[in-house]
Amino acid sequence: MSTSQVRVEVHESVKSLDTAQWQRVVASAGAPVHYSPAYLRAYQDSPLSPYAAVRYLTAVDAGRIVAVLPCYLDKQGDPYGFLQAVGIPEANGTALLGHNWYCYDTRVPVLATNTEHRDRVLAAMLDALAELGNRDGARATGLVSVAEGDPLLGAARRKGWRVAPIVTRFQLPLQGVATYDDYLATLGPRTRRTIRQYMRRAADAGVTASVESPRPDFLRTVCDLTRRTAAKYGSADMYPESAFIDFVMALGDHARVVRVDVPGRTLAAAVVLLDDQRLHMWVGGTSDATVHSFSPNYLLWATEIRAAVEAGKQWVEGGRSNRPMKERHGMRPLPLYACVAPE
Repeated sequence: MSTSQVRVEVHESVKSLDTAQWQRVVASAGAPVHYSPAYLRAYQDSPLSPYAAVRYLTAVDAGRIVAVLPCYLDKQGDPYGFLQAVGIPEANGTALLGHNWYCYDTRVPVLATNTEHRDRVLAAMLDALAELGNRDGARATGLVSVAEGDPLLGAARRKGWRVAPIVTRFQLPLQGVATYDDYLATLGPRTRRTIRQYMRRAADAGVTASVESPRPDFLRTVCDLTRRTAAKYGSADMYPESAFIDFVMALGDHARVVRVDVPGRTLAAAVVLLDDQRLHMWVGGTSDATVHSFSPNYLLWATEIRAAVEAGKQWVEGGRSNRPMKERHGMRPLPLYACVAPE
């Protein structure tokens, strides 16, 4: 598959990738942890949603990989109904999509010499993806969760792809934030007062909050709390316990567990993902909305954000949806788009 001098290769396993070149592109483009070879390997071996096939696209120019994109052929391509809501009902059948729905930051990491070169590489990747979807018999082929302002959206529009806003992602900028108190100073007075009040009440109740490396036994607790929270939105099946544990353990240093406990019981827990620039609030849940007159969820968030500040991260990624809670904590909205190839 090729456009001009750019050749797009398709691999069906992480084992066949030149992971050193792949990681070079990912790192140079500042792509998130979801594009790292460790994440791809973990998801390939322990998929949280079973896929029919995996496709790794690499654009090669002058003998070097200059762009990458992981895609998955899913039997149910639209588990959240985001694509159906914008008039793409065929996506709920077999769909070839990049990235997966557990990643809220779809992009094509590119190493380009200039804007023209970038656009040529993106065009080649889109052509290759559309051709691959036809070959795989996908009812829908495309990209999900592409951020507003990404040049990929313009490339898709020029190709005649359907481009539609689907949901909003939230980010907390931490540039210039040296301490957790610095972060609190950026919030509204009511939110700041509530967080400090909850922290005092939690301390009086003997609550502890901590960040630790994942362990299989405790990941069962995290998964249970995550599934309880996800059940409120009809998506508990997105976190099967066995695959969840194996996947998180395979991430190594890219994953941490954040937990809030009272003696003898865990009140809240989450898995956060780490890359060079970001802490990702990936998944988690709470046992109770309120305990001892404080919200375990607020304390969980406080611990995650404190961990990001102390680790020197530039951003906290808050994922999709739940706008009120996220904006209350200083997060900024970023609209996400789906790009689907013509039928």
